[in-house]
Amino acid sequence: MIEIKRKYVFHIPLEKFIDGKLVEIEIEEILDELIEKLGDSFYMTRVKSCYKSRFFDELLITVFSQSQLEEIFKEWFIRNNTILMQEAFAFEVDGKMIIEKLG
Repeated sequence: MIEIKRKYVFHIPLEKFIDGKLVEIEIEEILDELIEKLGDSFYMTRVKSCYKSRFFDELLITVFSQSQLEEIFKEWFIRNNTILMQEAFAFEVDGKMIIEKLG
């Protein structure tokens, strides 16, 4: 039996708020980059989220891993925020939500 105790859920917005409107993010290319770094076993779920009374589409990537993946996600998000255009990003580690503001 294999037991993997570390669970990550990475929250990836599929829309950005520009000039008072939600706009779809062209995410395929940068998403491929993240997926390549996460490994070969994870789950992707498309959900409807709410932030500041705005409902938007979001992708949740759930990974069970022995590796430390927080830094991979943080670096990816910060590097690609010129495309994502978010105020903050969020991820979960072992049932705890972590939200990091972006400057």
